[in-house]
Order: sequence, then structure tokens, then C-alpha cells
Amino acid sequence: KDYYSTHPHLQKKDDQLRSLIPLLKPGSKYHDAIITGKARRLFNEIDEIRVDNELVEKYVNYIKAKKSISKPIKEIIIELGGVAAGFTDLDQEFVYSHKGRFDSDYGTRIQLQHPHVIVFLVEMDYSNMQAAPKAHTIFESARQYYKAASISKIVEKIVQQIGFDAKAHYDAHYDLILPPLAIKAGLGELGRNNILIANKYGSRVRIGAISTNIPLEYNKPVPLGADKFCAVCKKCSDNCPSRALTSNGKLVVNGVQKWPTNVEKCYAIWRKYGTDCGICMATCPFSHKNNLLHNTIRFIVKHFPLFNRLMVYLDDLIYGKKWKINDQ
Repeated sequence: KDYYSTHPHLQKKDDQLRSLIPLLKPGSKYHDAIITGKARRLFNEIDEIRVDNELVEKYVNYIKAKKSISKPIKEIIIELGGVAAGFTDLDQEFVYSHKGRFDSDYGTRIQLQHPHVIVFLVEMDYSNMQAAPKAHTIFESARQYYKAASISKIVEKIVQQIGFDAKAHYDAHYDLILPPLAIKAGLGELGRNNILIANKYGSRVRIGAISTNIPLEYNKPVPLGADKFCAVCKKCSDNCPSRALTSNGKLVVNGVQKWPTNVEKCYAIWRKYGTDCGICMATCPFSHKNNLLHNTIRFIVKHFPLFNRLMVYLDDLIYGKKWKINDQ
């Protein structure tokens, strides 16, 4: 009621979305009782994650034995299951203004004054994402949200044990907008699908973060050539079943020039499928396997954008222009 008192124009559309079958519930097109049940349990167990104090102590001693702080923190994140990590300043533009997820603290103003943020990535399994938009995709999302939450909580505790302040940000408990911070921390670029495109993994990543006052050596944004490639590729928008992604040029959205996403159309297809779809992640040429062949192509895209159209043609030739959904 509070939200629609100030956003009345959104209520009709939102009510239509709410009338659809909820995610992870029976009746949707790709509901699978076993796989969906596993996903639901993982999401429910995120808040129950407990940190192993002996593990934390081991890592605290490891950091104390080193001359720097930044490098061992990255090493720990990778050892815990992350695939990349970076550090940047915590721009207040990327901090949410108010709590809104739960009734218990709805409307509470977020006061997050940490100057730094640790951002990291976990990889979504290639095979599971190739099943998009079936139940495997939401199971894979649950797996990686759980892993990211676990890593965030462990690193939070490590930093606190060293004597600094820290706050983990994970599923349902984000005070931060993570994609722009990941870009600032040198972990990728924003794609046409409005999802982070990471080096070696493309859109097949989930992001975790820990805000802190521990001194860190910042990373810089790293160009991957994704912006120029996305301009000619359009594979995600061409294959989006809800037509939520544009095939046209960028627009200014909330003061930022980017490719727009119709989020209501996107979420409506989630409810129809009963999963978080994932086709735009799976069909992205950057999301192919992390191997010598694809990393060579990524190198060409990064350094020789003149060949982008040829790379798109070859990708269509090998992987197909249209995403095929096997309903058997």
C-alpha cells in the first residue's frame, strides 16, 4: 500500500504479474518437482548458512602472514569457489536508498558508509545453462546464489576478525547494486542483455560482494570489447522469448545510456516458464566454455572489433542463430 501510494501507475501491471503462477510452484510450463524442489531448498537455506570458525581462523592467520591484504583476499575467494575478484571504491550511487524486501524493516533508510567494496564472481555451470529456460536454470541460479552467499559470509567474518568492519551482500540481502560495482572492479562489461559479461565466462556468472573499511588496492575497469560486439551481435535480443530486450540502439535510462530492458515482459516469461529463463545468458557468444578456442575468439573480439560481424557469423554457423528449446 505504501509503495503504490507513490507509484499508482505501476499497480495494474504488477497485479497482472502477481496473478501468474509464482516461481518454483507447480503449473508453470517447465516446472519439475524434483529439480525445482532442490532449488527451493537452496534458496531457503541461504539465511541458515553458518560460517566455520576454524576455517575463518585459518584464513585470518594466512592474511596476517602476508605483507599485503588485497592479494590474499583474492586468493581466498578463489579457493572458496569464486572465479574472479576485484576491489573498488563504494560509490554511493550504487547503494540502495531504503530496505524493501521484508515487512520487518520495510522503508528503513540504508546507511552504508563503507569506503570500499570487495566484488567477486561465481560461475554458472555451462551444461545447466544450456538447458535454458527449463528448471535446470533456476536450480543453477540457486546453487550459485548459495555459493556467493557462503563466500560473502566467510569473507565478512575474516575481515571482522582482522579488526575491520565488513558487511556481506547476498541474495535477498543486497544493499548494493552489484553489476556497476563489478564493472568498476574490473570484472567485466555490461551487455545488451543488461547482465554483466565477464572475461572467460560471459553472462554465466553471479555476483557477490562485501563492503568494508579494510584498505584495499583498487582494480580498474577492464575493456573486453563486449560493448562494440553487442552492438552488432543482438543474439540475446533476437532470441528473447518475451521480446524484453531491444535490438535497437542505446537509450538514456534513469540518467544512464544503455540498452533498455522491459523488466515486466522479462519477469512475465519467468512466471510462465516457472524459471528465471536464462536464454539471454546461454545464447550470449561470450558465455561459451572457458577453453583455448573460445578464449582466442574473446581475444580477437577485444583487440580487433573489425572482425565482430565475422565472429557473429561463425557463432551462428556453429551454434545456430536461433535458440532451440527441447521440450521432449
